[in-house]
Amino acid sequence: MRVFKFGGASVKDAEGIRNLARIVARETDDLAVVVSAMGKTTNALERVVNALWLREQEQVEREWALIEEYHRGVADELGVTLDLRFPETQATMDSYDELYDQVVSWGELMSTRLVSAYLTKVGIRNEWLDMTRLLITDATFRAAQVDFPATEDNLLAHFAYRPGAEYANRARVRVLQGFIGGTADGRRTTLGREGSDYTAALVAAALNAESVTIWKDVPGILTADPRKDKSATLIPELSYEDAERLAASGAQIIHRKTIFPLERKQIPLYVKPFLQPDAPGSVIRNTKLKLSVPVNWGK
Repeated sequence: MRVFKFGGASVKDAEGIRNLARIVARETDDLAVVVSAMGKTTNALERVVNALWLREQEQVEREWALIEEYHRGVADELGVTLDLRFPETQATMDSYDELYDQVVSWGELMSTRLVSAYLTKVGIRNEWLDMTRLLITDATFRAAQVDFPATEDNLLAHFAYRPGAEYANRARVRVLQGFIGGTADGRRTTLGREGSDYTAALVAAALNAESVTIWKDVPGILTADPRKDKSATLIPELSYEDAERLAASGAQIIHRKTIFPLERKQIPLYVKPFLQPDAPGSVIRNTKLKLSVPVNWGK
């Protein structure tokens, strides 16, 4: 079992989803494929939240129409059908943060439905899983804390070989959402900053996965922000300790909370460019190698 995570930039359009399918098709291992919301969908859904909160129904309808048009356009280009009914969410909640999580979580639910449908279309047997029912959290909306034992039990149950099921008929690929979870009583939650990477780490730790690969629009972990420093170079390998230290210092690589579950289980984390899947990328793992190159990310 391995875990692949694809961020919003890697599934922002039809070609991005085709590329995801090509990467998945290359693999023979069982895969958990964690997918973020497409492109800037989260930002668009935040505008829906604001309009709902202010009872601006016309604005809600305008914003949702744009989201629907975007997703339907990608679905049409891929030749798949996507249910885009507006979620039945009423702005009668006492908490803005709770409303936020109920609405914004639809970005991941839509993107993964679309990815799953396309994988099926191109002959990749897969199963769509709803992380709002599997990744159990408390009710700290927008920064939910994970119930690790309940989440691990759920994931192990859903990924286990079912008694009596023929291996050949079992889905090798599971498609699941990053960033989102749910309370025990069924309310949707989000995990906060870098939540999709964190989801991938939690899934890997629960399933004792061989590795996690995060597919990004950069060559790997770099010595500086390539948008600001053209001399930024690739760091091929990092220890968990050095990666944590860099994350704490403000380096925009992998959030510290993503590293902890992997370090505990000694699961390597690869960061690779999704447009060049054969490129070496970077790896964070248990190594005595010390970071020896200057890093200048700043805060």
